Amino acid sequence: MKQYTSLYLAALLALAPLLLWHCNAQDNATAPAVARTLRPQTLPPIKAKLLITDGKAEETRLNREVTLLGRTPNAVLAQGTSAGSPPAALIEKSQILRCTFAPVFDRAEMVKALNANDWAAAVRILLPALRPILPYLDLPNNDAFDLVMDLGSYMTTSANAELRAATDDTARERAMSQYDLAYDIYRNAWRADWTPQAQIAILKGCLVKLAQNKNRDAANSLARIVAPSTDEPTYGHYWLVRGELLRRGGKTREAIEAVVKSIVFANKDVETFPASLLLSADCYTELGELHRARDVYYEIATLFPDTDWAEDALKGLRQVMANDTTRNAEESALEDVFFNVTEDTNELADELLKQKMDK
Repeated sequence: MKQYTSLYLAALLALAPLLLWHCNAQDNATAPAVARTLRPQTLPPIKAKLLITDGKAEETRLNREVTLLGRTPNAVLAQGTSAGSPPAALIEKSQILRCTFAPVFDRAEMVKALNANDWAAAVRILLPALRPILPYLDLPNNDAFDLVMDLGSYMTTSANAELRAATDDTARERAMSQYDLAYDIYRNAWRADWTPQAQIAILKGCLVKLAQNKNRDAANSLARIVAPSTDEPTYGHYWLVRGELLRRGGKTREAIEAVVKSIVFANKDVETFPASLLLSADCYTELGELHRARDVYYEIATLFPDTDWAEDALKGLRQVMANDTTRNAEESALEDVFFNVTEDTNELADELLKQKMDK
């Protein structure tokens, strides 16, 4: 537990200046244009390559290697890296077509951490490299965006593990602090309005707030997003968040309708499909539709073994199987329709639970 505590205290201290910049940027956004460009805020230096244009002709595009030293909401303070470069100057965000970073971290150690599911180690490796980049995620075609989203996922998964293992209030508070840091990462990422993936950052932030039982905060963030069409990358995440909020609001039948959209139309996204299936099973349990709950819990446990989803599914399956209702035949078995299973699911479920108990 000590490694989690020291990791996230260090991360909180390290992120504090960047989070302060984020708040100041929000305040300065309503200031007069002259004031916004006169006093750029100094930030930790970070090297980058910028593709710049004056917007007049294709030939005016320039690739520049620079050190970014700070910014205003609408410009970055950049110093050329070549000998004899002029003094640092502001470059308008509207002139930047692409921004490329080269974050330095031990990639071999990162692979090792991910293979071992050591999410705290992954955060320790990646955070220092990405920390100076966070204020610049809104620059177009920023190649660090995906890594930042990965960092948010690692932080969230680490917080989930901490919360599951928590045995006292101190440990639970530590997990909540980790969620706060993950949310701040996503809050930085959703400023990247040049990519539709920024809206996924908003939705992942919603899931973090739901993990903290901050339902109102999640609902307020969800309100920033228009319900997507089925071909948009946000579709699975959006209806997963919507379904969970509806369930927590006591609208279980509506929650089922929402989460089915995530299950059926989200291209089986590994980040939403298992969670959506689990939510649907929980809803079926609440509605007393135990045959359906049994079937879905069973499929989750077998499709995603040795995961948190499987652990939760097995817990739900045990509760359902303790009720003799599923021993009675169902008029239209869900497994025949959805999963194309013809075996007796009661027997399969009993055998699965027995195997888990024998281990």
